[in-house]
Amino acid sequence: MDELSAVQQLLAEPPPGPDAVEAARLRLEHAVQGHAPLRIRAGGRGWHAARLLRRAGPRRWPGWLVPLAAAAAVAGAIIAALGISGLILRPAGSGPANSPGVFAKVPPYFVALPENPGRAVVGATATGAVRGTVALPKPRTEFLSVTAAGDDRTFVFAVGVLPTPGINVLNPRPVSFYRLTLDRSGHPGRLIPLPIPPETVTVTGLALSPDGSKLAVSLLPVHGQNGAKIQVFSLATGAGLEWVWPGRGTIGEISIGVAGGSSNAWEADNRTLMFQVTTRTRTGSPGQLRLLDTAAPAGSLLASSTLIPVPSAYVGWQHDNATHRIIGVPLITGDGTKLVASFFHLSAPPKVFGFTITVFSVRTGKPVQVLYQRRSRSEAAATGVLWVNKSGTAMIAVKGSVFGVQTPTTFTPLPRRTQRLFASHRLIFRPAW
Repeated sequence: MDELSAVQQLLAEPPPGPDAVEAARLRLEHAVQGHAPLRIRAGGRGWHAARLLRRAGPRRWPGWLVPLAAAAAVAGAIIAALGISGLILRPAGSGPANSPGVFAKVPPYFVALPENPGRAVVGATATGAVRGTVALPKPRTEFLSVTAAGDDRTFVFAVGVLPTPGINVLNPRPVSFYRLTLDRSGHPGRLIPLPIPPETVTVTGLALSPDGSKLAVSLLPVHGQNGAKIQVFSLATGAGLEWVWPGRGTIGEISIGVAGGSSNAWEADNRTLMFQVTTRTRTGSPGQLRLLDTAAPAGSLLASSTLIPVPSAYVGWQHDNATHRIIGVPLITGDGTKLVASFFHLSAPPKVFGFTITVFSVRTGKPVQVLYQRRSRSEAAATGVLWVNKSGTAMIAVKGSVFGVQTPTTFTPLPRRTQRLFASHRLIFRPAW
């Protein structure tokens, strides 16, 4: 039995528990690093490529598609993993009458990418009003990811082409970068191609600096080689620097399909970049959270970065942390003092799923505050964090089916109209702030 067949078997209906997901993810990573082919079908009942979130409809695990996506990515800040599959399709609550003051703490506009190829949507966070849509630039055929600057007006898109049916979905495809600027009312201008050279290997992370001057891109190694890398480019000139991880490793997360957030995050100094790197061992894929000084000379990513001392048992996918781990890649506050992470705890029956939003100290790596916790009988209560402010006093999070603004003391759901934009006309739109 090949690796992909093993993944399919492990994730056969009904939906699997955490142990099956872990085993499937490890097998898929082995397949990717061992260069086993991951193939896609043509057509596929409206599916154009593997996606990380499901469409509306009965709770099914159709064909090979969702197993591959579930094994390929971890739930987290962009709510893209198996643990919360389908969660944004359930009914969401509406915000309280005094919510405008809370919504003033978060970015006023977002860009949401469609699950299937099509126009991106620009919306107002506090009202759900659509400010406009953004068409794909020809000859590109798919929005891959989007990232936002700290001015609430500037976004950068990674745009590529759909994979050819029947080939490895991780095979290199050209990826180009475009800037979008919103006017003062949030209406989108036109996409401007950036002078950054097209990428030809798989992009695993995209992060625009808070001042909108630099773009950080993390990449898988060239096929058959070691050396995952981070490149940082000037948006004005396209000039860039590159840092390479020594040996085998993956930076960020492999997202087969559209991504609305990022696996990397900048501090407010526009110099320090947080990233996660995982390596493959006999016991799983242990991870590290590190801070790259992008003012350091290009070269070794290990030498130019420092370790955040979060316990290693919390990061990555390992056989000994299947019951407690950070899910996804945490966000770092702009002041560089805190990490905000979604956390999974396997609990005692009958409510076996435990989810929290936990704040960690960057200096000590220790948890300092739990903002939210819930136990549930299913993964429907899973959490994710999509955006955090400079001090960590406000963030955009998702709890189960509801997107909202989390502060140290309260959670205010976004208006129903906003939440409906993320699941409209049987399509899923992934938001980024």
